[in-house]
Amino acid sequence: MGVYERDLAASVAKLNIMAGHARPADLASAVDAIRATAQVEGRLPVVAVARAIEAALARGERGVVISGWIAMLGEAVGCDRNDADCTSAYLAAGAVRLAH
Repeated sequence: MGVYERDLAASVAKLNIMAGHARPADLASAVDAIRATAQVEGRLPVVAVARAIEAALARGERGVVISGWIAMLGEAVGCDRNDADCTSAYLAAGAVRLAH
């Protein structure tokens, strides 16, 4: 696991802890930081899942939906692929799992 991947994994773990009690704006800020780091590193699946979380928060989603997307974000961080097909697979899996 590289330095950036460890940093992303730690950030996702912190986000997961925050999800139970933080204000949506604080969650959105944390997700934005993860997305920005992933963008710099070319981690397309992480960027896409982070954007899905941001969209869900903007729609007013909370609880299980956000926790589910955070779990997907953790999986994306651990993924070695960074291509468009993998990105699409993560978004499709999230949509099916979370019915959104």
